[in-house]
Amino acid sequence: MMILDGKNIGIKFDNRWLYQKVDFQLNQAHNLALIGDNGVGKTTLIRAMLGKIPLTTGEFKWYDAEQHKIAYVPQYRPDMQAFPLRIKDFVALTFDQGLRPWLSKEEKSRLQHILEITNLTNIAEQRIDRASGGERQRAYLAQALVQNPNILILDEATANLDNVAKYGLMDVVAAYQKRYQLTTIMVSHDIDIMQRYADEYLLLTKQGSEYGDITQLDIAKLREGGESFV
Repeated sequence: MMILDGKNIGIKFDNRWLYQKVDFQLNQAHNLALIGDNGVGKTTLIRAMLGKIPLTTGEFKWYDAEQHKIAYVPQYRPDMQAFPLRIKDFVALTFDQGLRPWLSKEEKSRLQHILEITNLTNIAEQRIDRASGGERQRAYLAQALVQNPNILILDEATANLDNVAKYGLMDVVAAYQKRYQLTTIMVSHDIDIMQRYADEYLLLTKQGSEYGDITQLDIAKLREGGESFV
């Protein structure tokens, strides 16, 4: 089932087009890989999807827009070492407690469930500044999933992680996606991650765009044309 249909998308800053005539679809429980060289405008497209900036041309047609809840996982951040919080408390920051200094029964249950799903239960009492890079990134993922989203954006979420950590993170996402019909947009330069986890791809270039099934992506051409792909 289609969630989003992007038609004739174009974004222009001053007199320079980032891209024009971009067409793609976002399908329920699928993983769309958003790819392209640095500076081509991948994050800008995400911001436009979220309504943060206007399109110059085209439109995003959301289906059942009022039912969509979008969560975001950023790239690994070294400054997480500055947080002297326990991992479970770091994840719980997502909850809007208002004036309450404690979690409700439902929030505690949701937190425990997500800690289990993201393989953080055994280290939930550990301070996040003492966790490994992969553990910290799974804590960011847990912060997103605890919101119970149906659309998840992974913005270079596996960058700077070793193979064990990045595949561990994506395996968690894939399992959650299958269980809860989660739809994912994955911004990435990692070809192996794309091939293993994505269903479709949207390639942005200065010359235009290309959308299709991930099995049809020309990897050799991609490596030749973009030195930032690994």
